[in-house]
Amino acid sequence: MIDEQKVAAHFPIEVRFVKKDDLLLSPAHGHDVCFIGIIIYRPFGRDISKEKYWKGFEEIMYSLGGRPHWAKFFSLTPDQLKKVYPKFDDFMKIRAELDPTGMFANDYTNRHLPPPAQTRLLSKL
Repeated sequence: MIDEQKVAAHFPIEVRFVKKDDLLLSPAHGHDVCFIGIIIYRPFGRDISKEKYWKGFEEIMYSLGGRPHWAKFFSLTPDQLKKVYPKFDDFMKIRAELDPTGMFANDYTNRHLPPPAQTRLLSKL
């Protein structure tokens, strides 16, 4: 992808191995994983082109069943996240019960997870 699309890839590319766990929205839920993370630097505070690199990387990872790390940037929608996180709906039900007003929600979580009020409506259907 880097060669084909002539993407200016920055280093380092982070690679870590993590044992499986049972956390509902963990990238390692149910199986050992290899985390691969890409990094884009902003030399001297300047913005640089990164969208093509991030989009291509995310498409490759998603096609292989990859799950994004919640502390990293990603663009998957709630419907896409449901496909890669087998306990997504369980998490959303617990979230709606424990945070019914969305006190712990923010713009970032709302972009990837339906707000609690919407989750309650969906669970009644």
